[in-house]
Amino acid sequence: MPLEDILKRIEEETESRKKTILESARREAEARLEKARLSIEREVASFLERKRREAELEAQRLVAEARLWGRNELARVKQEAIQNLRRELGNHLLRVIEEQYESWWKQVLRRAVEQGDEEVWMFPEEAKRLGVGFIEEVNKEFGYRLSFGGVLESTSERGFLLRRGGMTIDVSLRAILEDFFRRNERDIASMLFQGVAV
Repeated sequence: MPLEDILKRIEEETESRKKTILESARREAEARLEKARLSIEREVASFLERKRREAELEAQRLVAEARLWGRNELARVKQEAIQNLRRELGNHLLRVIEEQYESWWKQVLRRAVEQGDEEVWMFPEEAKRLGVGFIEEVNKEFGYRLSFGGVLESTSERGFLLRRGGMTIDVSLRAILEDFFRRNERDIASMLFQGVAV
């Protein structure tokens, strides 16, 4: 059998296995997420561990085949896995928020507030669903003196911005996820690709 046919067959089998494994991982993640009611930190840790085990097995298999295509192919696979993880974690976070919408945002604000007298600027979805009454509840519950700053223009963002003087604290979902990945990027990559040579 010519080398080109062997390489083509290996590439087709790899793509087929990869799609099957990714589909299986998505189904398994959805089933676990339905049962989960733990805090977001515990959910993320459990999710990362499961994904690490799956990715480790997949990465070990892919490494042998990826050597045929060189370092660029391996780097592409790693980046794709991290992007899939980012998407899945973002979707998971939205599902967790929906289950405990108001209490989740209260806790996020509680951790983000520094002085207790910041202006709370809401993205449109939170302004519609929570409104000014939410800020009053947070003030009563935590003893703050927060004020409603207004509604932000971006319709694609979710969450809040806290402003005090010239300082702005970004408490959007995007910022929360980016902060998580920035703080844990090395650990995530090492967990997902443990034992895989670059």
